[in-house]
Amino acid sequence: MELLIVKDRIIDYDGSAIGGHWAYKNFGILGNSLVVFRGKCDVKVEEMIDIEDLRASKEIKSNDMVHYIIEVFDLVNTLFASTLQKLFIARLCGVLAEYGVKTHRKGDDIYVNGKKLSISIATVSPVSVKIHIGINVEAKGIPEGVDAIGLKELGITDVGKFMERTGKALIGEFKKVKKDSLKVRWAQ
Repeated sequence: MELLIVKDRIIDYDGSAIGGHWAYKNFGILGNSLVVFRGKCDVKVEEMIDIEDLRASKEIKSNDMVHYIIEVFDLVNTLFASTLQKLFIARLCGVLAEYGVKTHRKGDDIYVNGKKLSISIATVSPVSVKIHIGINVEAKGIPEGVDAIGLKELGITDVGKFMERTGKALIGEFKKVKKDSLKVRWAQ
């Protein structure tokens, strides 16, 4: 899996990056990839993947987030997508613990002191598994009624370093899973 951390520019997330081959079209990365970037989040209704959110007409917004766009071509099904998403969320909780932040995972979201730190969705394109995870940098521009928190409120102010650390941790986790899947033989 190739890692790209985009620090030289802001990229806003509108939901379209969840489409297949996004990393290839935008950055020339062909194959399994993780692209980490920072920008606003404003998912339009036509880009919403979660049908519950769509039915409830929920807004998905934040003024500043770290975004993770993951694409995996190895196995294309929603169960694998959801499983991989939850593994990555758990790994992000582990990295936050290294910063001294006590987290609680509820489904595929990260909470700190009962406040929502992240958003996430996992799905499939015709050719790949696609996952988006967004972590608030600051809890600003969040939809009304969502009690949110951001990295800066948690004392994590070097966002670039956080992007690198978490990106490497997610890649490491994926590579370990991949290696473990290749080193076993069939049960007889």
